[in-house]
Amino acid sequence: MSTQPSPVGVTSAQRQLDWMSTPAGPASARRWQTGYARRLVVTDLAVIVGSLALGHQLGLPGMDAVSTGLLAALWITTLGVTRSRDWRHIGAGVTEYRRVLVATAASFGLFFAVLVALEIAIAREHLIWSLPVGALGLMLGRLLWRRRLHAQWRRGLWTHRAVVVGHPGKVRHVVSAVQGSKTVTGTIVTATHLVAGERTGDDAETRERAVVQILDVVTRSAADLVLLTETDSLSAQGVRELGWALDALDVNLVVVPSLTETSGSRISSHMIAGVPLLHVAYPRLTGIARLTKRTFDLVFSALALLMLGPLLISIALWVRLDSPGPVLFRQERVGIHHSPFSMLKFRSMVVNAEEYLSLLQARSEGNGVLFKMHQDPRVTRIGVVLRRLSLDELPQFYNVLRGEMSVVGPRPPLPVEVETYDEHAHRRLLVKPGITGLWQVTGRSDLSWEESVRLDLYYVENWTLLGDIQIVLRTARAVFGGAGAY
Repeated sequence: MSTQPSPVGVTSAQRQLDWMSTPAGPASARRWQTGYARRLVVTDLAVIVGSLALGHQLGLPGMDAVSTGLLAALWITTLGVTRSRDWRHIGAGVTEYRRVLVATAASFGLFFAVLVALEIAIAREHLIWSLPVGALGLMLGRLLWRRRLHAQWRRGLWTHRAVVVGHPGKVRHVVSAVQGSKTVTGTIVTATHLVAGERTGDDAETRERAVVQILDVVTRSAADLVLLTETDSLSAQGVRELGWALDALDVNLVVVPSLTETSGSRISSHMIAGVPLLHVAYPRLTGIARLTKRTFDLVFSALALLMLGPLLISIALWVRLDSPGPVLFRQERVGIHHSPFSMLKFRSMVVNAEEYLSLLQARSEGNGVLFKMHQDPRVTRIGVVLRRLSLDELPQFYNVLRGEMSVVGPRPPLPVEVETYDEHAHRRLLVKPGITGLWQVTGRSDLSWEESVRLDLYYVENWTLLGDIQIVLRTARAVFGGAGAY
């Protein structure tokens, strides 16, 4: 990315993404956002009317035409009031679904309040039907439109063009993140505003010059989104004035806090004397949180072993018949607080595989710390299938029952790996290692060592039960896709 200095301490750079060439800008962004929101309105209305009409078709007693129309109008209006179709939440997954459910619950609550206030008595069978059916239908509709949206993102359509403003290091980090998300397309313009050593004063002239410089980059790049990565060099009044100017251009302003590795569940905001403050809670997997995670591990692993019993027996027979040696492979790994344990796997290599490791080390295709080979000659025929589908790891549910591992957690390291850990990497061992984790659903063996550590540390510091459930669901897709497995 090349840079050309601007006259007054601002540098700007343009980089054309070679995988996308779709023109973007405020007008085109508004068109697709408005069109997408309209499609959601039509879909939501069809689902609401359909769920209510189906109840009538099934002969459920409850509401006349007036009551039905009132509930439908209340429902579709509440979906709009709760901003369930706002562009900020488009494709946001849980956030979007939560707003849909909140709107649904609120509309039915308001409907009952109206009935009570007007002393209207109706049978409730129809409402008992419409609430869950309508909610499921709305979420299904959003799911289908999200898939359409993601398909458009992959084609470089329905995206934003952004200007990133801030310190060079933060700019590079944010640009890398938004490029990877594929929600930003066309030319990404980064404006490094007043680099180190060049602070803006708080006088009107300096603020105006800084705002004008940023607006110049915005207008020349036809951007519809400005990402402000730091506000130290731009005073509070300067940020306000920038927001006013961008509002006049119909360009959205987003402030990116220095909390990119902190989950939203740990962040809360409040105001003191008009100053917005972000409170960051420290990660602690203790008390109720630890009990909740352990309960989830016990229930999930017990059910998994029970339901997968026939498959486990079949795999054991295949391993035994495919090559001589034991069915299970035991390997020492390092668990929580550096405690060693024997991790179980179905044997996918020849019995004396460890003896050949030194001979193959020079051919490693791993990330510099872990040994990996796409065509490892030590892998057996059945082992190729087991490793590709991660079936060799199923016995680890027994490790979970014994309390040595968790269903979700950091990747269980070898003792030789732990010896190479720096101070930060040792934090991976603050929780139990997992059968699956962020490393599994993100890239598996294709990840660099630094990226693997970063993902594990993010998990350790941002654990939630909902996050574990999401990772388990994403694991199935990653496993059957086979990416990064060898």
